[in-house]
Amino acid sequence: MTRSVLVSELYTIVAGFDNSSAIQTIVKAILSNNKVLLVIYTDLYSLYDYITKLGTTTEKRLIINIIGLRQSYKRREIHKVRWINRNCNLADAITKEKLGQALQQLIKTNTLNLITKG
Repeated sequence: MTRSVLVSELYTIVAGFDNSSAIQTIVKAILSNNKVLLVIYTDLYSLYDYITKLGTTTEKRLIINIIGLRQSYKRREIHKVRWINRNCNLADAITKEKLGQALQQLIKTNTLNLITKG
């Protein structure tokens, strides 16, 4: 259980990065291809800023994870970090009560228009 959105998002991104990095290494080895790129998307703008800029949080237990992600981003282990506008976030359909605009658009038009920054 976590007490803030930042903690939940950060722990999820760290777990996703760990798993994706392992899969990326395996795929690169199998395909002998170094063009397998890792892109992280988040809808939490403060987390996007923490990873891509020099901002930091006062919550000491999160600083290590943020610094780790930032170092991976600087070393180009993470190709890009992007922020998704909330209106375009398909995952909101899973985590929120309302049917999100993005899912409604996907169902109606079979397309998704992502508005991102980064």
